[in-house]
Amino acid sequence: MGLIATIQRQSRRSYLVSQFSLLGALSATSAIALSADATGSIVATSAAAMAAVGFSMFTLHHARRGVYRKLEHAHIADGERQRMMESDVMTGAVARRHFMECLDQAVRIKTGAPVTLMLIDIDHFKQLNDTLGHPAGDAALVHLSNCLRHQFKTGQVGRLGGDEFAILFIGTSEDEIARQTASLLQLIAKPFRHAGHDIALSVSIGTATSIDRAHDASGLFQNADLALYASKSAGRGHATTFEESMLQDRRRVRYLQRELRAAIYLDHLELHYQPVVDAQKQVKGFEALVRWRHPVRGLIPPIEFIPVAESSTLIDLLGEWVFTRACQDLARLGHLNVSINVSGEQLKRDNLVAMTERVLQQTGCAPQRIVYEITETAATDATPDVLRRLNKLRAMGIRLALDDFGTGHCGFNYLKTLPIDVIKIDRSYISNLGKDRLAQVLVSALTEVGRIQGVSVVAEGIETDEDFQLAKAAGCDRFQGYAICRPQPLEQIDLSNVDGVLAEAS
Repeated sequence: MGLIATIQRQSRRSYLVSQFSLLGALSATSAIALSADATGSIVATSAAAMAAVGFSMFTLHHARRGVYRKLEHAHIADGERQRMMESDVMTGAVARRHFMECLDQAVRIKTGAPVTLMLIDIDHFKQLNDTLGHPAGDAALVHLSNCLRHQFKTGQVGRLGGDEFAILFIGTSEDEIARQTASLLQLIAKPFRHAGHDIALSVSIGTATSIDRAHDASGLFQNADLALYASKSAGRGHATTFEESMLQDRRRVRYLQRELRAAIYLDHLELHYQPVVDAQKQVKGFEALVRWRHPVRGLIPPIEFIPVAESSTLIDLLGEWVFTRACQDLARLGHLNVSINVSGEQLKRDNLVAMTERVLQQTGCAPQRIVYEITETAATDATPDVLRRLNKLRAMGIRLALDDFGTGHCGFNYLKTLPIDVIKIDRSYISNLGKDRLAQVLVSALTEVGRIQGVSVVAEGIETDEDFQLAKAAGCDRFQGYAICRPQPLEQIDLSNVDGVLAEAS
């Protein structure tokens, strides 16, 4: 706008100078024409000159008006561009670039008032887009933005991109922010209506203040992001405030990521195999379970390093190592199948399908001998892209198992829509068969569904002989657990004497 104003001033000056010059020329011409000594030709020439000068003044006037109109249009367009740079068109929130500039300025200016940054993500936003369409996703973004502005009147609401929002507070107390955040979680959970659908949202929130050793905007953003990650790890729908221990956890995660990457390349991982048996306790297959034997820390449990791998694309590298080793071991397992756990993070990328096809070709392994196990949580979160990948794997000949059934919200309808061949009932139901009527009904119903659909039903977590007998009576046709055999390295399993393996395990 400053440039346009300068052009207007210069244009006005140039116009005035030109106008005075033309007026001077017109006066001189008039004087000549009215002079007593002027001849007829001079008068005629003067008259023509006066007409030319008048026409020039008229043209200059209209040209000036045209320039002003163009400058006015440019001024309006410039203002619109500035407005679009500073605010998000769809939601009305502050645009990312302008928000980050405000955040940087707020942190740099030391006023003594605490600067607080809150990051907000919509939980399962991609699933909302895939199931109800992008217009519903857009409506959810607008709804969230309105809720944020309504709830946090002392904060500046910005949209960082996608479903990511942020709020900047200056001088607002932590207690007040915590109170407003609790109210927001309740408000956002109330369904809103869109295109005939009632849509209820949940959000994950991470908050950090400038007093948490964050001396610049990037440090404050990093701390808030760590708190946001903690909320998502806690099951989503949570609000978390940054704590100093989160930095230690992050350093630990980075350390484990480096060490695990090295372990994969240096072949410091192992596969242990746990038998899956039939009702006669004859081995029908194995589940391959990865183990990490660290040269200093010893055996690191999967519950410690699998989440670390899943927090990055390192899970793809780990998954390929497990699959390759299992395919190589199949030659020693005779005709038996091997089940391999696949992370929900792997299912989000096409790399899983390409990797599976490549390793099968390299090892010459028959795909019919591989069972990919996916968790119930991954199944319920399955988007059309995930289902497409599962169908591609199944078309190759890979069999699919639904693991840990009963731990999440996977209803019986999923058993009709998901391309699965095996259902593995979670150990929490198997261990309660003798005392929980609900567990008995669920297991019996699942075995009946499996019989109708031609799907094998595996009872996981068989800890005692009573568990085995009850699961067998309920209709399960496959069994797995410590009472049958603990996971062991392949070299320690005697495939020629199954009864010996079971006796040894017991």
